[in-house]
Amino acid sequence: MNKNILKKMALASYTKNTLDVKKVNKVAKSLKREDLKVYLKNLKTIEAKKTVTVSIASEDGLTEIKKYFSKVYPEKRLLITIDPGLITGLRVNDYDNVYELSLKSLLEQTVRDSND
Repeated sequence: MNKNILKKMALASYTKNTLDVKKVNKVAKSLKREDLKVYLKNLKTIEAKKTVTVSIASEDGLTEIKKYFSKVYPEKRLLITIDPGLITGLRVNDYDNVYELSLKSLLEQTVRDSND
């Protein structure tokens, strides 16, 4: 099946900007294995574009962070994760864009700059 048709089918699998499980199951049952892989890949890409992941070092200020990023990305689903490895600060993943403002990032950049 044509990849453009599979992409359109993936886009049509949404109802009111939410993935419709019934539509996905109906389409999945009718596709061959190789077409199903392409269809699922398209769904995964669409979901990634609709989601912003914010990683924070601890739960301190969680409410304010949710409120702020909900205003910055009003059309996207917000997913907040706790990553103690950041030490302090945050990392924002918006599909292909990654913004990191953390102590860990600053320390790694300082080490890289001192080695150059």
